[in-house]
Amino acid sequence: MVSTARASSSVPMADGVSECRKYGLPAGEDTAAWATLMRPCVGHLQQIKPAGMMACVSRLTDKRTVTAMSIWLHCGLHYQPRPPAKPVCTPPVPGDMPPVNQPEKGCCFFPLRRDESGAACWEVRVFRASPAGELPAVAGRWVIELVHLPSRGDPLRFCAASEVDAREWHRQLRMRAAPLVLVWTRHVGVAGGSGGGGGGVSPALDGPAAARRLLVMDALTRGAGHLVATGALEGVAGVAEFVTEVTQKEASNLAAAAGPVVGVALQSVCFAARVFAAAQGVFDAAAQTSADVDDLHKVCRRLLVALKDVRDDADVGAAELLHLLSRLLADVEAAAGELHHLVRSRRQRAWLACSASCRGVDVGSDLGDRLSQSRRNASGLLDELVLALQRQTAVDTRCILAAVGPEAQLAAAARVGWQGLPELPDDNNIFNDWHDPTLPAARLYAAVMQSGATAAAVVGAHGMGGGGKTTTCLLVAHKVSLEIDGQLRFPDGVHWTQSSRHVGLGDVRAQLCHLATTLSGELVEAIDLELAIKRLRAVVKDKACLVVLDDVWHEPRAVPFVRALAHSERSSLLLSSRRVDIIHGCGRGRTVICVEVGERHGTDAESVLLTHAERGGVPARDKTVKRVRRAVELCGGLPLALAVFDSLVRGYALTSPHEGGWVAALDQVGSHQGSLLTKSSGVDLEYGCLSECLRASYTALREDDDDRPLRIRNFRALCVVRSKEQLPWPALAALWNVESRAAVAVIARDFHARSLVSLRGLGPGEALSLSLHDLVIDFLAGVFETDYMGHAACCSLLVERYCERNGIAAAGEKISLGRTRVALRPLWLIPPDGYVERALPHQLVASGAADELDLLLLDMRFIASRVELAGGHCGLYRSDCRYAVGVAVLDDVATVVEGAVVSTGRALSAQLQQAAWEVAVRFGSLLADGATEADRPALTYLCQSARAYLVSPFVELLGASRLLVPLERRVLPVSDCVQRMCAGFKESGGLFVVTANGPNAEATILNVWDEESEAGVTAMEGHVGGVGCLAVVGGGASGTPQLVISGAGCALRVWDTEYWSCVAVLEGHTKAVCCVTMVDACGSDTPARLVSGSRDGTVRVWDAEGWSAGSVAVLEGHTEEVTCLALEDNGQCGSRALVASGSKDKTLRVWDLNDGKCLAALQGHAHAVLSVVVVGGDGSGTPAHVVSGSLDGTLRVWSEAERWSCVAVLEAHTKSVDHVAVVRSGACNEPTWIVSASEAPFVKSNALRVWDIKDWSCVALLEGHTNSISCLSVVDDDVFASPRVLSGSHDKTVRVWDVAAKSCVSVLEGHVLQVRGLEVASGRSCGKPALVVSFAYTDNVRVWNLAGRSTRVASSPHAKAINSMTAMGDGGQDCAAVQLMSVSAESIVEVWDTDTWSHVAVMPWRHQVHRCIALVDRNGCGVPTHVVAPMYSRLLFLDMAGTCLAEWCGHTSIVVDVALVSGADGRAAGRLLSASPDKTIKVWDMDSGTCLDVINFPDSVKQLAVLDAGKSGSPVRFAAVVGPDFARGPHVVHVKSLGHASTRILGSARKHAFDSVAAVGGGASGCAPYLVSIFCDGTVQVWDWQHASCLRVFTEPVSWRRCASWRPRPPMGTRRPSGVLGSGGAAPVNDAAADGGSAAAFEDAAVLVDKKGACALVDCRQLTLRWLPGPPNAASVCCLPGGRLAWGLRAGGVYGGQISL
Repeated sequence: MVSTARASSSVPMADGVSECRKYGLPAGEDTAAWATLMRPCVGHLQQIKPAGMMACVSRLTDKRTVTAMSIWLHCGLHYQPRPPAKPVCTPPVPGDMPPVNQPEKGCCFFPLRRDESGAACWEVRVFRASPAGELPAVAGRWVIELVHLPSRGDPLRFCAASEVDAREWHRQLRMRAAPLVLVWTRHVGVAGGSGGGGGGVSPALDGPAAARRLLVMDALTRGAGHLVATGALEGVAGVAEFVTEVTQKEASNLAAAAGPVVGVALQSVCFAARVFAAAQGVFDAAAQTSADVDDLHKVCRRLLVALKDVRDDADVGAAELLHLLSRLLADVEAAAGELHHLVRSRRQRAWLACSASCRGVDVGSDLGDRLSQSRRNASGLLDELVLALQRQTAVDTRCILAAVGPEAQLAAAARVGWQGLPELPDDNNIFNDWHDPTLPAARLYAAVMQSGATAAAVVGAHGMGGGGKTTTCLLVAHKVSLEIDGQLRFPDGVHWTQSSRHVGLGDVRAQLCHLATTLSGELVEAIDLELAIKRLRAVVKDKACLVVLDDVWHEPRAVPFVRALAHSERSSLLLSSRRVDIIHGCGRGRTVICVEVGERHGTDAESVLLTHAERGGVPARDKTVKRVRRAVELCGGLPLALAVFDSLVRGYALTSPHEGGWVAALDQVGSHQGSLLTKSSGVDLEYGCLSECLRASYTALREDDDDRPLRIRNFRALCVVRSKEQLPWPALAALWNVESRAAVAVIARDFHARSLVSLRGLGPGEALSLSLHDLVIDFLAGVFETDYMGHAACCSLLVERYCERNGIAAAGEKISLGRTRVALRPLWLIPPDGYVERALPHQLVASGAADELDLLLLDMRFIASRVELAGGHCGLYRSDCRYAVGVAVLDDVATVVEGAVVSTGRALSAQLQQAAWEVAVRFGSLLADGATEADRPALTYLCQSARAYLVSPFVELLGASRLLVPLERRVLPVSDCVQRMCAGFKESGGLFVVTANGPNAEATILNVWDEESEAGVTAMEGHVGGVGCLAVVGGGASGTPQLVISGAGCALRVWDTEYWSCVAVLEGHTKAVCCVTMVDACGSDTPARLVSGSRDGTVRVWDAEGWSAGSVAVLEGHTEEVTCLALEDNGQCGSRALVASGSKDKTLRVWDLNDGKCLAALQGHAHAVLSVVVVGGDGSGTPAHVVSGSLDGTLRVWSEAERWSCVAVLEAHTKSVDHVAVVRSGACNEPTWIVSASEAPFVKSNALRVWDIKDWSCVALLEGHTNSISCLSVVDDDVFASPRVLSGSHDKTVRVWDVAAKSCVSVLEGHVLQVRGLEVASGRSCGKPALVVSFAYTDNVRVWNLAGRSTRVASSPHAKAINSMTAMGDGGQDCAAVQLMSVSAESIVEVWDTDTWSHVAVMPWRHQVHRCIALVDRNGCGVPTHVVAPMYSRLLFLDMAGTCLAEWCGHTSIVVDVALVSGADGRAAGRLLSASPDKTIKVWDMDSGTCLDVINFPDSVKQLAVLDAGKSGSPVRFAAVVGPDFARGPHVVHVKSLGHASTRILGSARKHAFDSVAAVGGGASGCAPYLVSIFCDGTVQVWDWQHASCLRVFTEPVSWRRCASWRPRPPMGTRRPSGVLGSGGAAPVNDAAADGGSAAAFEDAAVLVDKKGACALVDCRQLTLRWLPGPPNAASVCCLPGGRLAWGLRAGGVYGGQISL
C-alpha cells in the first residue's frame, strides 16, 4: 500500500475547496488548528541509511541500518541523531525548535520549498516495506520517503512506529507544502480583495509598550486604513525596533487572526534579521545580506498591511499580487530554514553569530545571492502594489503612501538624530560682508570651495567661547546650499550635525548612520562605530558633499567623520571647535585649513553692534559714530559682549524712546571699567570687556520698573547654577518661588532677552530648562565674592523650597554626632527631576549644611536612595562622599554597600537589605573591636540607621561569628568571566579599570570602569573578537598620551583613555596577538613606538604617533608563537632601543628597534620561553642582561658583555617559571633583585624566589601561599621605604612582600575564587598612591590601597570553601547546643562548637564528600561515635579517631549521598541508604554492613532526601533525584517506600537539573509533609508529595545551589532569647504559634542558597519566598536545633546565626 503526494499544485481558484482538501488544510474557522500549523512540528523517527561506506557494492546493496532521530518540521525538515530511548518513534506534535546556544553534532537539513507556479519541488511517499522490495532489511515497517524534484536524487527515508503515525507525518508534510496563496484564500480571505475592513483577534497585553505592540498587531489584521487612523507605525523606523516588539506570543496571536503564514513570515524574517545583525560588524558579505533581510522585512511588513486593501477592479488585480507575494515569502521561508540549520549545527559553527555580535555568520554566496534577488523581487512587488493602490481612490492612495512609503522610513530616520541644515537667525540679527575677504565667514567659504589638489580635507573654525563660530559656520553652510557655485561644488548637498561636550560615541555612531541614510536614500544601520565608519565611507566615496560638524569638544568625536570622508576626493568636512589643536589633530597628516573666529574689529564690529542694537525696529535717537566706536572698544570686539551691550541699548531705548539708549548703556558699562583693575570681576582678564557688559546689564535690572528688586533677586539666585548644568523648570520654580511653568517661562524669557541665560524647550509640550554660559557663571561668582552669605542663602533657600514643595517637614530634634548636634531632614524623599539628585550635596555644602550632609551620608535610607537613583550601583553615592570632610569611614561604607549590590539576580530592594545588614554587622564588629574615638560617633549612628532600615527576616550572628570591614577600596561588578585586565590613572587623577570578559577561555566583551563616571561599568564600543592581550601604555613622563591597547584576533585596537574611543585599528598580524609593550619617544627625531608579538611568530613595530595603518617594521626570525616581550629601560635617550622577545620555539631574540636588526638569537632552553625581563643597559654604563624563564623550570641569564651568551642558569624551580619581575631599590632606583614564581600546580613549594643580580644567587624564599602563583607585579611608589612585590595565587589571596626584609607585610583577602591576575596602577604622575587591582574569574574585581587606612591586619592563612556541613546530635531534650562537622573543598574535616561558634578540632582523616556524611550514635547519648563517609564508590565505616573499621562495597560509581533511616524493627539509625549515578540506591544494615536491598532507577541518582525515617514504625519513605549525568537533560523526583515497588514521580521532565531537594516539616510525627526542590534555572517548587500536588512554584533570576530545612523538629523545652525566630516573642514563619518558645515556628521552612552565595527563606505553609540578609558568599548551609543556622562560606570559615523577625 503506497500513498504518494507531490508538494506542489497549481494555484486554486475555482476549485479551491478540492485543492485545500488535497493538502489537508484545516477548515477556515478552525483557529486552533491554524495556530498549531504555524508552530514547529516535533517527533521521533528512525532514519534508514545504507550500511557503511561500501554500500554501493552489490553484495551490500540490501544492507540497511536504522538510527534513532529527533525530527523538527519547520521551514524545512531538520533532524539529528539522539540516544536510544523509548519510545523510539512518535507521531508529530506541536513543539519548539532546539535552543541555539547548544549546537550539536550531526545536525542535518532537508529543504522543503513550497509550490511555485505549479512546479513541484519535492514529494513525499508513505508505504510499507516488503521483503521482496527495495528495503528488505526493514520489511513490515512503515516508511516515509522524501525526494527532491525533478532530479529525484538520493531519497531521505524514515521508519515510523505504525501506519497511523506515518499517515500523520504525511499529513503534516503535505500541509506545509501548500502554496501560500492557497493558505490565504482558505483562511485570511484576501483573494477576493475585501478592502481591509475585517475584524481580528488581538492579543491581550498590559503596559505602554504592550499597548503599542497591540496597535501594530491590530493594524496588521485590519488593513492600512486602520493603520493610518491609529498611527500605529508612527516612529517605527527600521527592522531593529520592530523585531524587538514582535514577540513569540504575539506571533501566535497573529497567526490565529491573520493566518499562520503571516506569522511564519514575520518570524522567519525577524529571525534572519537577528542572526545577520550580529554578523554585520565582521564580514561585508554578511553585512550586505543583513541589509537584504532588513529590506525584505520592511517590504513584507508594508505588503502584509496593505494586502487586503487591493481590490480586483485594479489594473493589477489581487490574484496576481498574491502569486508574487506567495513566491517572495516562500523564498524567505526557505532561507529561514537554512539559517535554522546554520545556527544549530556544531559543524557550521554559525551559532556564534547569535551568541556574540563580534562573530559573523559566513553566509555562502549562494544564500546571499538568493536573498539579494528576493530583495529585488520584493521591491518590484512593492512598486506593483503601490501602482495598484494608486488606481484606487485618492484617499486610499494618500493613506497608503503615508503609512508604507519608503520616504517615511527616511523621515523617521532623520527624526532619530540626524539634524538637517538649521535655519539662520533673523537677518536683522546677523551682519556679514561676503566681499571682505578678511572676515572669518568669507575665509571659511573660500576654503571649503577649493577643489582638486588644493582642496583641504578638513576646514576648521576655532576661537574662544562667545566668538560666533556656530553662526559663522551656519552662514557658510547656507551660502553653499543656496548659491549656484556651491551647488556645483557640492551637488550632494550640505549636511549639518551638532556636536557638544556631552556627545558620546554612541551618538557619533548614530550620526554617521543617519548621514549615510540621507546620502544613500536607504536606511543604513550599524552595530558599532567601526562598521558605521565603513558604511558611510562606502556611501560617500563617489559623492560630493559638505559635512559641517559644529562645536567639537573632543578630538575622538570628530575623527570618525574624518576617517569616513578620507577617500572621498570631492567631499569636505567643516568643523568648529574652541581648540585649534583638535582641528589639527583631526587632520592626521592631511591638508588642514584653520580660520580663527573671534574678536571683531573696525567697521565689521560696528556693523555687528548696530545689527544687534536695532533688532526689532527699536531705533536709538542718540546713536553717533563716536558712541558706536566707544561701545566696540568697551566690548573688545567679543561677539558675546556685543550682544549683551546691544540688549542694554534696546532696553534703555524701550524705556526712554525720546532719549535713546546709547548714552545710558555707555555710562553703565564705562562706570565699571576702572573697577576691573582693583577688584575681581569673576571673569578672566581675557574676557574683561564681557565683564563690563554683564555688570552693566546686571545693574540695568534695577532700573526698569517696579519689579526690579524681584528681578535682581531672581538673577542673583542663579548663582546656584554650575558649569554645564541644565536647571529644569521645577528647579527654577523652587528657586524663584513661583508655581507654574508659565511663570518660570516669563522670568526666564526676560533674562534670555538680555543675553544673560540660555534656554531650551520653549515650545509647547517641551521640557523647559535654563543654563548659563561659563563666563556668566564666573561673573556671578565675582558678584558674590564679597557676599558669601548671599550665595549660601540662595543655596539654602533652594533646598528649603524643594522640601516645602514635596511636603518634607523641617528637621526635628537634633542628632548628636560627636561633639556637634545636627538637624537632619529626610532629604532622600525629594523626588528626582534631573537636577536636584545631582546637585543636592553641593547645595548643602554651599549653604553651610555640611554637617547635615555628613549625617545623611551615614544614614542607610539616604544611601539606599542614592543607589536606587543610580540604577543599582554606588557611583552617585561615592560622588556625594567627595563633598564630606572629616568622616573617614565613608569610603569603607561605600565599599561594603558596593560589594552587596554588585551581585546580579536579586531585586534591588533585596540587595539593599543585604547591604544594610552587612553595614550593621561589619561596622558593629569594628565598634566592638575598638574603633578610634574620632570614628565612634559616626560608626554608632551608621549601625543604628542600618539596623532600623532592615526588614525581617534577617540573621543575627552568634558567638564568635563576625564579619569584618573589607580591606579592599572598591568592589567592581563582573557580568562574566574576566580573562584579561589592565588599570591606570587618567590625567585628571581618576582610576580606570578595563576588563575583557567572556565565557570559557575566550574573551568577547571589553568593559571599562571609570572612577570619574557615575554610570558604573559600561561596554567599550567598537571592540570585536576575543582579547588575547590588554595593556596600558604611555602617559606620565613618557611624553606620549596614555592609551589602552587590546589585541583582538589578528588586530590591535588603540583606545583613548579620556573619552574611551577607538583611535586606531592596527592590522598586519596573521594570527592572534599575544603581547604588547611601548617604546617611549626620544626627542623629535625618534617617535614613540608600539611593539607587538603574535602567534604568527613575528614581532611588529607600529608608529605610536600617526598610528599608520601598517606596521613600521616586521621583525622575523621566530618559528613559533611569541610569548613575551621586554624593553631595555633606557632611562634617557640613547642610540638604540633594545627589545627582547621570547617564543615557544625555545629561543629568545634581541632586537634593535632603530634599525630593525636582530642582534642575537639566544638558544639554550629545553622548552618554551614564558617570561623575560631586561636588566641594566640603561645608560649608566652597565651592560644589559636578559633574564628568561622557561617551561623547563630554569631561569637563564644572557649578558650583552659576553656577546649575549648564557652566563648563569638558575635552577631552583621544579616546574615552569611563568613570572619574572625586576625589583629596584636605593637612592638611584637601580635594579637589585629578580623575583620569579611558578604557576604550575602540585609543586612542593609555592614560594617566590629572590635572586641577587650581583652574583645571581637565590637570597630568599618568600613563603606563605598555599597554592600556585598566578600573577606577579612590582609596586613602584615613593610611599614605601623599601620596594613591594605583589603576588596573586590560586589560594584566593594577594600577598604583599617587602623584598628587602624578605617578609610578607600584608595578606589581601576578599576574593572567593582563585586570583587570576593583578595590575598595579601607578598614580605617581597625578600625585595619587599606587592602587592594586585584582580579578578572579567570575568573582568581583577588587581594588586595594596599600598605603591607605586599614581597618584590620592580615588574617590567618586562607581556607578553602566549605562544601558540606552535618549536625553532630539533635540537641537533646533541652535543645542544648550541638557540634557541627564541616568538610572543605580540600577534604579537610573540622568540628565546630555551635554554642560559642568557635573551632574545636580538625579530624584526623580526609574524605571527598559530595553532599553529606552520616554520623552514628552507638551509645545513645546524643554524641556521635562513628562516621559513614563516602569514598568514591565505597562507604567507609570509621570511628571518631579516623580508624577505618569496615569498607562497604557494591556501587559501581561514586556515592553521592547517604542517609540514616530506622531499621526494619523500628530501631533508630538501623539502616543506611546510599545513592549513586550507577542508577541505584542501596540499603545497608548498620550492624553487619551487609547490603539488604538494591533499588533500581531508570537513570543516575543524584541525591536523596528522607521523607519519613520510620521512627514511629511507619514505612521508610524517601525522595530521589534522578536524571542523566553532567546535569544534562531532564531530571525528575521519584518518591519510594522501602519494601514497596511502586514509585510516585513528582513533576514533569525539565531541561535544567535539580541541584537539591529537602524534606520540610513533620513535627512529632517524623513524616515531612512538604518537599522543596530547587533548579538551576531559578525555579523553586513546593510539593505536597503525599498527594503529588505542586503547591507553589517560585521563579527567581538566579541559579540555586543548596537547600536545607529544620527537620526533624527538635524537642520543646528551652526558651530562646526574645526577638529571634523560635522565641516566645517572635512572629512565626507559619500560622502555628511559637507557644512557649516552641521550635514549631520554623519547622515548615527551608533555606535556599544561590550560586552567588545569597540566601532565601521559603515558608511551605504560608507559601512565601523571602530573601534572607545574612553572611555573603555562602557555599553551604545547615539548619540546627532551636532555629539556628550555620553557613559555610566560599572563602572558607563557618558562621552561625539565628533568624530574626
